[in-house]
Amino acid sequence: MRAIFRALLAAVFSVGLLFTAGTAPATADIVDRDTAPSLRFISYNVCGASSTCRTRDDAGKVEWRDAVVHTIDHWDADLVMLQEVCHGQWLMLREHLASRSGVKYDTAWGAALPSASGCKRWDPTPKTDEPGELRFGLAIFAKGGPGTIDLNSRRVTLLPEPTQAENRILLCAKATVDARTVRACNTHIDFNAPNTTAQTAEVATIAGDFANAGEPVVLAGDFNQQPKHPDMNPLYRHGKDTEGNLATGVFQEVDENDKSQFTKPDPVLEPDADPASGCEQSWDLCRSGEPTASKECSEHTTSKAKIDYIFLSHSWFTTVRGDSMECTDKVADHHLLRGAAAWEN
Repeated sequence: MRAIFRALLAAVFSVGLLFTAGTAPATADIVDRDTAPSLRFISYNVCGASSTCRTRDDAGKVEWRDAVVHTIDHWDADLVMLQEVCHGQWLMLREHLASRSGVKYDTAWGAALPSASGCKRWDPTPKTDEPGELRFGLAIFAKGGPGTIDLNSRRVTLLPEPTQAENRILLCAKATVDARTVRACNTHIDFNAPNTTAQTAEVATIAGDFANAGEPVVLAGDFNQQPKHPDMNPLYRHGKDTEGNLATGVFQEVDENDKSQFTKPDPVLEPDADPASGCEQSWDLCRSGEPTASKECSEHTTSKAKIDYIFLSHSWFTTVRGDSMECTDKVADHHLLRGAAAWEN
């Protein structure tokens, strides 16, 4: 995950979201696959090229593929957004999900890097050095056969980079979900502070423009930032950041109503924090959510925080629900985030 947690650790202590003062914790919500709303989404950073995730032999690669497919099928996902995907991983999933009997998935790919050395472990032809085999980026999968994703609408946007770092992109395409056309967008934001701010703002503008034009939008990804940080204001349509500034966006997030994650600034540990930036148990919504990065997933993770999101345009979706799932060493170093919603009308 490219050293994101050096930056993340500092962010955790600076924004002070890990402690709740004077209140007993609420019970975590459980989003059950049999009772959750019918529209289903997944966002998952699968750690394709990172040295912190293990290299697999051929049997291990099949095990990885089958584990991802199982999570998709278990949740009956309509849209799946994967980050840190090597091209070889994408090919394995694409070929399996498109050719199997039963439910099939269409897909779109976007390369953030033309080559990543860590992707050699997923190279379908490891004894050659043909161009393109080590590409690294993002993938969208949509439930349905060929044409479920309108590849003519596929758009890859290179995100701004005030500080030189690894290229980051936003991948968007139109997809059919429950007989309606949805704009599906997937991203992975850089962890360097100037880039996090600029890239999140750009993603919010592009996705917000789609939403304001009347399109249902599903925006997911690894944002390398916590919910109440000012960087997230352009995305959320409610709540204040840790500095007391109001959100300005048009999106709701699937895990924003889990009251076990509603927090208030600790007046002792955070004497300078604006009390209004916290969330009361009596509220219906809070810029919060279960951690998606933790030591449970990887020994290289030094702190616990929500940095993965599934945002839905508020005018089209209602009854949002979300859960950060338990980790498995078969897949990734992030928690899988799954979400559900119903159509607004």
